[in-house]
Amino acid sequence: MAFDKPTLLTLVVASLLLTETFSGALRYYFDMAGISWLLYLPKIACLAALSLELLRYRGWPLFWLVLLGLVTSSQLALMHGAELHNIGFSLFIYIPLLFGLICGRHLELRLGLLRRIIGFCLIASFVGIALDLLTSVPWKGYSYMVGEVELSANRSWAFDDIDRIGGFARMSTALSVMIAIYSLFIAAFTRSRLLRLMLYVAALIGIVLTTNKSTAAAYVLTLLMLIVTAYRFASATAFLVAVLVGLMLPMASLVLSLDPNAANNGTLLASFADRLINSWPNFIGVITREGWGWWGAGFGTVGSAGQVYPLPGLELLSIADNTALYLWGMLGIFGVLLYLLTFPLMLRLHERGSRWRNALLPIVFCLCLVAWATDVLEVTTATLFLGLAISHVLTPARSPADGLAAQRLPELQRLI
Repeated sequence: MAFDKPTLLTLVVASLLLTETFSGALRYYFDMAGISWLLYLPKIACLAALSLELLRYRGWPLFWLVLLGLVTSSQLALMHGAELHNIGFSLFIYIPLLFGLICGRHLELRLGLLRRIIGFCLIASFVGIALDLLTSVPWKGYSYMVGEVELSANRSWAFDDIDRIGGFARMSTALSVMIAIYSLFIAAFTRSRLLRLMLYVAALIGIVLTTNKSTAAAYVLTLLMLIVTAYRFASATAFLVAVLVGLMLPMASLVLSLDPNAANNGTLLASFADRLINSWPNFIGVITREGWGWWGAGFGTVGSAGQVYPLPGLELLSIADNTALYLWGMLGIFGVLLYLLTFPLMLRLHERGSRWRNALLPIVFCLCLVAWATDVLEVTTATLFLGLAISHVLTPARSPADGLAAQRLPELQRLI
């Protein structure tokens, strides 16, 4: 194996994906050995590669505009009571996104190696689910401290003692998103329709076993979207609906009058009702009460950074349960505009028919649907692939062969 830049960067991604796939088991055993710091090495490697690449990186005007906006938002966060460690923790969360955005063009040159890595992670995810179902894995429910917050692996639901299957991962939510991403990626490079169908079915079963309903629904809708990808208008309509519904759901929570008991009745939609009745209105209430609707609370005040390093009076901002709301609460109108850019991103991914694009389009669409009820930007694997997608559509073709691929009709209709 030639250890050139694309290969080294792909190996950095491999370390990140493997760490996320086995995060629950690795956390448990590394803590037992007193070497839990090793879990952070992949992100540190991403940061190092990202820093070196930025030395010669010119980038796009929009990139520098977004960077300037984040710096300004960080200043707002400090004015609103945040500390430097809140901002630093948020930056640490977004390292995979920035890595994919800046270094993603190099990974395209090592697709074969990347496919093998992702295929292994997908198989490992299925094996982890089987172990979690059939045995008692020691890392399940294991607790540890991050800042002032105690975190633990998957436990049982409060209703009916439903076990949340996490496999080798720490959380069932992360596992379900990883299975969706891995399977959609591998399917794009699988020529046999029968094998693709078997892969889709196996992935859907695995996602259902994690008990993550939003990812299961998003995966099914993504497979339905793949059927109409041969038709540009139908595809564009699906993309637009996916983006707008994610934006409108939190707004609907302010006008809908629902029975408060619906959030505690133990049904399949109880968690969604809880978002409509409690989570989203309360989150919006904090932002509007403080007068931060236009510019947001600031970078580092929303999400895990506010949970690990709590800010007095802003505890309700630690979980938005909706990515559009998450971005609005953090960056204000600027965050809403960033969220709406998901629509042109999917349109650009739909334009050309390379298999790399065939893999990224359904992944971005699925993540857009998962984002309806999840802070998907805090899922490491999700942010990595979002960064790769953005990098790909903004990077010009390198060779005539790439140019020819750009003129081909979309092949996504053959993915299902």
